[in-house]
Amino acid sequence: MEATLGRQRSFDTEQAIEQAMLLFWERGYEAASMADLSAAMGLNPPSIYAAFGNKQALFERCAAHYAQSVAAYAPRALDEEATAAQALHRYVLEAIEAFSAKERPKGCLLVSGATNCGKGSLGAQDLLAGYRLASEAMIADRIRQGVEEGDMPASTEPDLLAKYVAVLIQGLAAQARDGATAGDLHSVAELALGGALTHPVNNC
Repeated sequence: MEATLGRQRSFDTEQAIEQAMLLFWERGYEAASMADLSAAMGLNPPSIYAAFGNKQALFERCAAHYAQSVAAYAPRALDEEATAAQALHRYVLEAIEAFSAKERPKGCLLVSGATNCGKGSLGAQDLLAGYRLASEAMIADRIRQGVEEGDMPASTEPDLLAKYVAVLIQGLAAQARDGATAGDLHSVAELALGGALTHPVNNC
């Protein structure tokens, strides 16, 4: 619980963020109205503004919560595996599990949470683009480490292969949102990764 203006808030901040995150994930930034958010969070609009700021600020909290909870598999996968190829394989397969989990909206908030938005939503679009670029940079760093440690060919282009993986991830997220099963996504991922990790992308 958190105190404000000398009073104790009578709601669970993390639970409220969780419910707002699920709504943004399901409907997208622009389609999720304050009335929708109020209903999902169980709070009236003045309480939402007092606790979290405006809609943009709330969305920023939700995106951070998503990155730290649902998408926490990403840094773990890249850090814990012995080789870059194993890390990328695990990264993609765990992404599929997150994108197709039965108890949550399908796809990825960081991919589809602010698509097809108007000029008033550019802040949300830029925010999510920043998360995606940071993920791509993290993948590139892991590939670069693999090249340095000798488990990836010296001819590998880390930035190019990272972009390939990022494109694959975003495509899998879109397919999951459109109803593709986890099995379908696994088959696509194995096909895509088989070639890329056996013959890493390079400029030769």
